[in-house]
Order: sequence, then C-alpha cells, then structure tokens
Amino acid sequence: MTKQFEYCKIDKNTLATLYAYIDIAGTVVFVIAWLWLRNFEARESSVLKKSTVTANDFTIRITNVPSCTTEKELAVHFVNVTGQAVAAVHLALNNAKEINAYIQRGKVVEKRYHCVQRIRHAMTTMSDTPKRRKLLRKLMCERDELTILVRQQDERRSKVVNYVTIPIEAFVTFETEAGFVDAMSQYDMSWFRRNCCCYPERLKYRGIKLKVERAPEASTIIWQNLEFSNKGRFFRQFLTTVVALAAVLISVLTTFMARDYKSKALVSAALTCPADFFDQNSEIQLGLVRSNMKLAHCYCSTLGVLQQYSINQCRDHLATVSKAAATSYGAGFIVVLINYFFTWLMDQAGTFEKHRSLDEMESSNQVRLFGLKIINTGFLVLLYGQQWLQRLVGVRFEDEATDFNVAWYKTGGTSLITIMAINTIVPHVGSFIAYISHRAKLRHLERTLSEDDKMLKGSQQIYSQEELNEHFKGPPFQLNDRYTQIMVTIYVCWAYAISMPILPILGMLTCYISYWVDKFMFCNFYTTPPQYSDNMGKASTWWLGLPLLLLHLGMSLWMMSCEEIFQGETQSGHEYATIASYGERTSNLREKLNKKHLLPIEVALFIVVAWTLLSNVSSTIVNKIWGFISCLMCMTRGKATSHQKEMNTVQISYTSARDRGLIKGLNSYNILENPIYMEAFAITPEFAHSHSKVSSIRGYNTKEDNMHLI
Repeated sequence: MTKQFEYCKIDKNTLATLYAYIDIAGTVVFVIAWLWLRNFEARESSVLKKSTVTANDFTIRITNVPSCTTEKELAVHFVNVTGQAVAAVHLALNNAKEINAYIQRGKVVEKRYHCVQRIRHAMTTMSDTPKRRKLLRKLMCERDELTILVRQQDERRSKVVNYVTIPIEAFVTFETEAGFVDAMSQYDMSWFRRNCCCYPERLKYRGIKLKVERAPEASTIIWQNLEFSNKGRFFRQFLTTVVALAAVLISVLTTFMARDYKSKALVSAALTCPADFFDQNSEIQLGLVRSNMKLAHCYCSTLGVLQQYSINQCRDHLATVSKAAATSYGAGFIVVLINYFFTWLMDQAGTFEKHRSLDEMESSNQVRLFGLKIINTGFLVLLYGQQWLQRLVGVRFEDEATDFNVAWYKTGGTSLITIMAINTIVPHVGSFIAYISHRAKLRHLERTLSEDDKMLKGSQQIYSQEELNEHFKGPPFQLNDRYTQIMVTIYVCWAYAISMPILPILGMLTCYISYWVDKFMFCNFYTTPPQYSDNMGKASTWWLGLPLLLLHLGMSLWMMSCEEIFQGETQSGHEYATIASYGERTSNLREKLNKKHLLPIEVALFIVVAWTLLSNVSSTIVNKIWGFISCLMCMTRGKATSHQKEMNTVQISYTSARDRGLIKGLNSYNILENPIYMEAFAITPEFAHSHSKVSSIRGYNTKEDNMHLI
C-alpha cells in the first residue's frame, strides 16, 4: 500500500487553487441556503401574523403622554383622529417603587395564604384531638404574625410611596385592526416633519406631539421599568459590558498561560530528528535515543500509549505530551466556563438594565452575548502573536504563531478544535442534570400518593393546587441563549472552514444535537415562554447572512495567503521561493494578495462588498429622496402599509376575540391580569379582571377570597 502511493504527489500551488475553488463552491451553497432561509422566514412570519390574533394587533403604544392624561380623554382623542372605536386604554405610571413594594407584600400574603390552607386542611381532615388543637393554635399564631407583617408592609409602602403618580406611557387598544392601522398611518412621520413642519394640529393631544408605535406583546412588558430613561439604560448596559470584557481579559490570561505552558512542555519535542533516523530499524532507533534522550520524541511518537509506558526512555516523553494535552483541554474548558459566566451575567443584567419589555431585554442580551462569546470562543486564538497583548497579560511566547503558520495550527488551531468539540456536549449538560433532578423529584412525589391520590402519612404534605403546580413547573426557556449558541458555532466553524475542514463537521454535529436536545427539553421540561416577537429570529437570520459571508471570505483570504504553507504564484506566473524557516515573511501585503490561488476568493469578496455598498447606498438615497418629497408634500412615510399587509385574514373585533378566547397570549394590557404580576401580587384572576390599578390591592381577600374568616 505504501509503494502504491509513494509517488502520488500534488503541487502545493495546485492544491491551493483547488482549496480556493472548493471554498467558493461551498460559499455559493451557503448563500443559496441563507436566501432560502430568509425567504422561508418571511413567508412563515407573514402567514403566522395573518392567522394569529394577538392583543398587539389592536394596540398602539404612546411613549410621551402628558402628566394630566386620563383614559377617557385619550380614548376620545383617538376616536376623533381615526373615526374607530377604542376598546380600552391602560396608563403606565411612574410607580416602580409602588410595584416593588406590592411584590414584597405579595410574598407575605402568599405565606399567609399557605398558612390558611394548612389551617383548612387540619380542620377538615383531622379528628378533634389534643394534637389537632395544638397544631391549630400554632397555625393561628403564625397566621396572626403574618397578618401583622402584611400591615407592616402596607405602612412601609405608604412611607416609601409618598408621591403622586403620573402617567408616562399609554396603551390604546382599538376595537378593530383597521383602527390600529389608521392610527399608525396617521402618526407615521419622518423626524423632519415631526420636529420642523407639517405636524397636523388635530393629531396633537393637549398640545403635545405624540410618539406612537406598535405595542409589544402584553405578556412581555416589564411595568416597573417603564419610568427609567434610555440614558439610564445605556449607562447600565455599559457597566455590564465592562464587567463582561473584564471576564474576557481573564479568559485571555488563562488561555495564554495554558499555551505558554504547553509550548514550554513540548520544546524538547520540537527538536529536528536526524535525516536518516526513520530509515533505521526500531532497535537502532532505540539505541540512538538511549545515547541522546533529546531524540526520544523521534522514536516514542511512533508508538502507542501503552508501548510508550512500557519503555523507560519514553515515559518522560509520554508524561510531557500528556501534560500538554491536559493543559490544552483545560484551557478549552475554561473558555466554555467563561461562556457560561457570560450567559449568567446577561441574565442578571436583564434585571439590572431596566429594559421596558422581555422582548427588548432578550434582543439586547442576544447581541452582546453573541459578541462576547464569539470573541472568547473563536477570536482569542488569533491574538497569540500580538506582542502588545502578551505584554499586557505578562506572558511571552518563545515561538511565533502568527499569520496561520505551522506553529499557529499546533497551538491555536488545536485549541480551537478542542473548544468546538467540547461545545457539542457541554452546553447541554446543565439542562440534562436539571431535567434528571426534576424527574427524580416528580417520581418521589408520585410514590408518596395513595391509590385515591391523597398524600400518604409521613410524606411531604401539599396543601394547595398552586403548591402542587410548582412541583411540576420547569425553568424558563432562554431563547436568546439558544440563538447565541447556534450562531457562535456556525460563525466559528464557517470562519475557519477552509483550513480546518473538521470544524464544519463539528458544527453540523453541534447543530444536530442542539436541535433534538432543545426540542425534547422544550416539550418535556421548560415552561411556556412569553409571547415573544420575531425580532430575535430575524436578527439571527441577518447575522448569518452578509456579516458571516464577509468574515468567511476575509478569513479564507488571510489563511490562504500564509507563505509558510502556500508560497503560490503571482498573476504573471512568477513562483515565490520556499520559505526556509517558520514565520519568515518574503513579501509584503500587496505581494501576498497578488497570487493566482487567491483570485477566486478575491473576486467573490469584491462581488459581495460591491453588492452590499450599491444596495445600501441606493436604498439610502431612495429613502432620503422619498422622505424629502414626503416632507414637502406633508405625506406619511408609508411604513403603515406593512401593518396593513399583516392584518388578520379573517377580521374580528377585539371584544369578540377576547370573549371567545381567540387571542393568543395575554389579551389585555392591564398589569393586574399579567400572570407574572398576578402571582407576584398574590391576587386572583377574578380580582385582576375587575380592577386595573395596582393601588386597588387592599386587605387579604385578593388571594384568599373569604378564607380570612377562618
């Protein structure tokens, strides 16, 4: 077999050209797949919007209402503007402190509710014995103490919330979709027309130029964050980003230290073997090693692990290689752990940054989490040759791993493949551990039930349906984390695909595993997520298009221009001399790019850049001209047409859809009817449906109905 392929050789320049054309072919397939994905997404999004009735199909959001606004006056204003009936108006107040105070009150009311349930259980299931009377006295005392705590919470709230709340935003729900589209069309103006001229007086409310936009999904609004300014949110986002970048620096330090240790450990294995060493038989090779232990790697590297361990001269080499491999794997796990830290940090940042809605929070976290993970996972290995960074972290490399030379593939390339191999499994380990623990808890609960589904004596007692529901409830489904993980995998694998073809295979395996794991967990473990919009999906599709295409072509051009591996020929046919030593450069940037095998990649990159610039410049010019014409003629910008195209196929009024249960997700912008706040305030659906103000929560009958009489 060796003789058969002994003279099977291919010229490096021919191989480089072949690599380039294969890469272009793969790029064409990728572009076709992305175009199909974008078309499929747009088509499915349109179908879903036309066939699904949601509350925001009828609702607009006004972000700058006057402080003296009332629901009735605002409803009359929009009836006059659109000529369409208004079904409901809900005002958002600057009452963040009040909402947080009621959330703390709700925790105490929830404890009192469970105490009352235990009293009811004792009174209805236990016989009248001294033990029962002792238990009831204890529970009655606990209930009285919690009642006092509720009163103290009310007093504390009245001291904290000592200001008059004013409206800051409003949600106007029309009776028909036509009213919503008409309102959006009326207030669809350019910045110049809104601020300089042609703003119709009839659209003003109490002399204020209203800022109108489509309302987010009702279930995603974070009401206590609405009073925070955009400037304050930006400052908080800046702080969390600084913390994340500090974590990136820690990852850089640990990765550099691991690489330095590995390089020093393998310094003996980098010595050149004698020219005729491998022509000798094994006994002579072993004799040469015994006379010069620095040649141990020449002989031992050809043996298996067990064979190396059985030979004394190879044990040191085996230990050195094992330490270097363990260090490399350890650095890979550190990168994965830092990615976990980024996920945790962004989850915490969601609360700290005071986003106005869950959808806005998830979208913001998605972009920054993607940026942090792509730097930490895929781009740290590009920094090994940066002298300024080596000085910053205090690590100096002996070898020069730059410009994708052989030294870089031994260190950075190996680390990258290790990280991506770990990423196929590790991101799902935590979810599986949580799922197994959850199932074990449910199996234990089921074993404690008797044949008539009553709790057995001696087992953990459950006194209410809400308490039982909590045992079956899983964690929330983090949509931004799933999008980010898949995007990072695709970016890294496709960016380095031309020189490390194993990465696309690992990427395919990762996506396949993620699909089935997330599908299983979503159907069997996670709770139903809020009614998110399609913003995150569309943003992910955009990031997988042009930015990834430019990155891939740019990285391919960079990697294929490395003269240590591919010297190449110029466009005129001149062939560069072979580089004598690693890392030595024989040409400048212009000469590097003037090679035949890079021509297909350069042409593809030029086409993509030219198409991007022409399309963006042309669309910008057209939009500016149309905006100028619209301003001169006092016309709207026409964006409301998209809302009209997304109207439901079968028209139905808001009231009818709400009464018949046709609205998907939350059907009202009443804060009390939001399940999250309903649970936090410890109120019943009946109370929430009949009230709309947070301040209307009084007494103990909000959660317990008439059980306070017990």
